[in-house]
Amino acid sequence: MKILSLFHCLILGWMLGPVPGAFAADPRPLRALLVCGGCCHDYPIQKDLLKRGIEARARIVVETVQQGGTSKESRIHLYENPEWAKGYDVVIHDECFGAVADTNWIARILAPHQKGLPGVNLHCAVHSYRAAPGDLWQEYLGLRSMKHGKATPIQIRTVDDRHPIIRGLGWREWLTGNEELYNNVQVFPTATVLQRGAQGDDDCAVTWVNRYGSTRVFSTSLGHFNETVGDDRYLDLVTRGILWACDRLDAGHLKTIAPVPPLRSTSPVTPAKKP
Repeated sequence: MKILSLFHCLILGWMLGPVPGAFAADPRPLRALLVCGGCCHDYPIQKDLLKRGIEARARIVVETVQQGGTSKESRIHLYENPEWAKGYDVVIHDECFGAVADTNWIARILAPHQKGLPGVNLHCAVHSYRAAPGDLWQEYLGLRSMKHGKATPIQIRTVDDRHPIIRGLGWREWLTGNEELYNNVQVFPTATVLQRGAQGDDDCAVTWVNRYGSTRVFSTSLGHFNETVGDDRYLDLVTRGILWACDRLDAGHLKTIAPVPPLRSTSPVTPAKKP
């Protein structure tokens, strides 16, 4: 009877199928759209560094769009379609179109984010659309910046090590190679600064998160030079920022990658320490 009961249990288990969660499958990879193009950056190299680095670290498939040539004034074809972001879980803005001042155009770009699509903004995306009147783009970012310093190293320090993005990050301080420190004209009350950077006498927020209505937004003003974009510390930070924005910063979406030593700065310039 005991053998028969066990047999019946096995048959019943087979008929009912596996218990939900007993054998958890890998989650569906997130679909990310990386938008780049415009002035002043090595986008052909940087978009590939970002794609490879992010995909190696998380269950994310990155699709890239580079448009707009090298102009600050480009209004790219991608955004002409009102459903330009359809099908994506997150958009990574890495464009550099600081001279675009058309508020209707900016509103078109922001429409999916206003409806809840997570946003990530890298480097010159923070300076894009800053010529426009008002604060349309800046309210989405959570910060307004209008200029940057000279290309010299930035000493980065963490100011909020309790935030989930930072908690699992393998570093708290970093002296970059040559980089551009973006100034802070205004940090909006919806934003939370995670890291600050010092360059000479200037000290500014360089990494922050923002609540744009109900939408999560992650931004860092770092990432001008290929050395920074290809650095493991930068790629770790950006990847965790993407997952946080999507509310998927968990073990199911993070991949385990073999640790490698971070790139060492090749810059001969060392910023002077404050007395």
